[in-house]
Amino acid sequence: MTEPVVRLFVGDPYRCERALADRDAALCADNRVLERHVRFADDVDAGSLELDLTSLSLFALGRHFVVRRVEKARSPKAFARLVDIPFAGGTYLTLIADDLRATNPIAKAAKATDALVSLPAPRGAAVRTSAREILAERGVVLAEPALRQFLHRCGDDLLTIAQEADKLRCLGAAGPMIDEATVERAVFPSAERTAYPFYDRLGERDLAAALSELRDLREEPGRILSGILRHLTRLAMIRVLLERRIAPSEMAAPVGVQDWLLRRLTGQAKRRSQRELAAALRLGVDLDRQIKTGLVDPADALLSLVLAAAGPAAMTPPPRRAPG
Repeated sequence: MTEPVVRLFVGDPYRCERALADRDAALCADNRVLERHVRFADDVDAGSLELDLTSLSLFALGRHFVVRRVEKARSPKAFARLVDIPFAGGTYLTLIADDLRATNPIAKAAKATDALVSLPAPRGAAVRTSAREILAERGVVLAEPALRQFLHRCGDDLLTIAQEADKLRCLGAAGPMIDEATVERAVFPSAERTAYPFYDRLGERDLAAALSELRDLREEPGRILSGILRHLTRLAMIRVLLERRIAPSEMAAPVGVQDWLLRRLTGQAKRRSQRELAAALRLGVDLDRQIKTGLVDPADALLSLVLAAAGPAAMTPPPRRAPG
């Protein structure tokens, strides 16, 4: 058996599911009657799970425990201890998390035992490449305009892309090349787009792409502005560490992010000076205060911060509301 006893998959949900499927197949190839037990970290007691992992089954020679939503574990330290305990023979554990900070005890324990596997979401051109691979696996062929429309509707989410590709195949659209009109009629992702691609485009200082992402978000403007402040704060922290010539291997813990996310944020932090980041943060904090005191409309404040943070030059603050 070449599969390790413990694995922690962290990152893109689709890539994590593919990795889990591959691990499942490898384990089942060695034991066709392998039991699979699925748990959720926010709904399971670490002590009870430890008892399951260290006890022999009465009905099977092998068991595979899958624990999802590890980032929501109520007792991270208790879960971290499970990574390095002696399991009962034929017992395996797979932990899955969408996002887990490098400082999280579970991530630290998994990394120390070489059980951590980071599977970051693709960005930019890599999303298109991954989408083509997913479509090809399902025998779905899209003309170039249709592919652009498909990606626009699905966003950067590979799991959504896979689900919508399955829909096209099930509808019998696979085979001849699918046009843009067919995509418009058939592709309606059920999952709402997240704000993370927007934050990345803002950090990359791509104003046009940031505004395009912002247009499709259904989040309240004040909450998006707060998210921008968190993102800019991370970039400012990374910029300070870069200027102090801190080694990349020592930066993830102080910033509180995974290594793969640190690499992406570092590229964004290098696009602007510390002074520019500080100015954007000052503007954002002031706009947030004005929103909470009723001096400015949240949508106006959000647009002003986006233009200032992603634009080439400082922008004029939004007009204040008249008192009363």
